[in-house]
Amino acid sequence: MKLDQLFSPYQLTKDVRLQNRLVMAPLNMQSSLFNGAVSQNDLIFHARRAKYVGIDVVGSAYISDSGNTAYGSISAADDGKVKGLKQLATVIRQGGSAAILQLVHAGRMTNHLVTKGQPVLAPSPVEAQHGRVETPTEMTSAQIETVIQEFEQATHRAIDAGFDGVELHGANTFLLQQFMSPASNQRTDEFGGSLANRIRFAATVVSRIMKVANNVSRPFIIGYRLSPEEIEPNGLTFGDNLVLMKTLAALGVDYISLSMKQYDQTPTTCPELKDQRVADAAKLAVGDQVPIMVAGHLGTQFGFERATGDLMAVGMKFLTTPDWPAHVKNSGIQPGENQASRFPTRQFSGEVIDDDE
Repeated sequence: MKLDQLFSPYQLTKDVRLQNRLVMAPLNMQSSLFNGAVSQNDLIFHARRAKYVGIDVVGSAYISDSGNTAYGSISAADDGKVKGLKQLATVIRQGGSAAILQLVHAGRMTNHLVTKGQPVLAPSPVEAQHGRVETPTEMTSAQIETVIQEFEQATHRAIDAGFDGVELHGANTFLLQQFMSPASNQRTDEFGGSLANRIRFAATVVSRIMKVANNVSRPFIIGYRLSPEEIEPNGLTFGDNLVLMKTLAALGVDYISLSMKQYDQTPTTCPELKDQRVADAAKLAVGDQVPIMVAGHLGTQFGFERATGDLMAVGMKFLTTPDWPAHVKNSGIQPGENQASRFPTRQFSGEVIDDDE
């Protein structure tokens, strides 16, 4: 994507026009208060950066205590958090950016300490092979319905707080992805087994969220973020995710965000597409129906001009240099000048645990 295209206004939907195609990728900086309330650090961080992007995605707001990914994450789990969320949405929108709240349920990717004693829930009682985790409890049908309702309630809170939309976090092996993956979903009911059944949870959550959004008197964006594939035995394949993307497009999501390590990576679990970029295959799957957001080692003129997609998401660069887009726009950054490896002087408390660049 050429720089002039990147920094030009972009019509995301018929009612939403962005100031540019650049996105601040969701970052879980663990800079919120102990109870998940928005902190001054959160407000300062986003206020300094929102002026440079078309979309500012606030990283991983948990929808319930049982879905918390880490201490210091932002909470959208109860009405008491709306006041702080409203302050956060306000500073982002004042910068000219669309404010998007990313909603997450950790599923099995957490532990009982982080969930404050609430049960660790997952599609099946299969412990993850990485992270500070424990064997989860298999969700009952009633618990599945409860979590779906929690996504709905968190969306209502985002609306009340003045956010321009929500992004469902179906990436990084969290709950939505766990239902998609044969490695973590070994159910034999309507939510497991066949691909159609494994898609059912994500499709149901999206459908219910869309109904909430359709009742809002102003435009409200629904995005979905996913990891293209899992590189593990019996893991989620890129081919399965292409079907999910087509399903999301049919349901009417406003964008699909690809959580990738490299903007031009190719799939490893779909041999027939091994010579095609993940981003290009995703775009072919959904056509012009849904914008594709691309991430992964962007942030330089070199990367942007070689990346394909409708929107470009960058995370780590914003940690190091809040105003780096201005430097790219005015003079360009050439290969070899990417400063993403420099970790910033701490301007906030906590540790970055989920850089979705």
